[in-house]
Amino acid sequence: MRTARLRAWFRRAARDLPWRRTKHPYAIWVSEVMLQQTQVATVVPYYERWMKRFPTVRALARASLDEVLKVWEGLGYYARARNLHRAARGMRRWPRTAAEWRRVPGVGAYTAAAIASIAYGERAAVFDGNVRRVLSRLEGRDVAAPPPVPRGDPGEFNQALMELGQRICTPRAPRCGECPLAGESFEACVRREVEEETGFRVAVGPLLAVVPHRYSHFSVELHAYHCFWRGG
Repeated sequence: MRTARLRAWFRRAARDLPWRRTKHPYAIWVSEVMLQQTQVATVVPYYERWMKRFPTVRALARASLDEVLKVWEGLGYYARARNLHRAARGMRRWPRTAAEWRRVPGVGAYTAAAIASIAYGERAAVFDGNVRRVLSRLEGRDVAAPPPVPRGDPGEFNQALMELGQRICTPRAPRCGECPLAGESFEACVRREVEEETGFRVAVGPLLAVVPHRYSHFSVELHAYHCFWRGG
């Protein structure tokens, strides 16, 4: 994993989202629950309205369920709102680790790792469809588990991976030329691979074809180039 380049890209290109302006566990928790099965652009106005009405976990706990559902109205998957409310009423202290967050109603492994890493700096790895797709494409194989989170702001690293999967390494038509982890163009890759495998030095000519190929859990595209021998 090219961690330094990923972090640099994220610091330069990260979206200015309201929940990224704080490390408070309440704000991170609310945002991560809202983001379950919902697009970022949809969540932003709901998050801002929620935080204005329920700025603290105590304010949420004091509210009635009807009030909570009214503020949530239109966001869908209402069990998320009910779980937030139920958890707030039972909250005696803030969970700090991913294992503790897993015991909170409505918080699964991914959400727990996200909260613990962002709010508390735990080296807990997030692993959802976006992250799996990024790692699988980098490795050239299906990656079934995340790598260890590197030292130094695990929350930033996790958010950078998620952002990369959401914005650049998309399921369809990924923008590989903009990927901070690519390190090289297709043409440069061809020149390097041919020399490493055969000892030949080649000039890379025109693109001949792009051939899609599907595996059981992901797909790849094979780019074929017309190359010219230059030595070796």
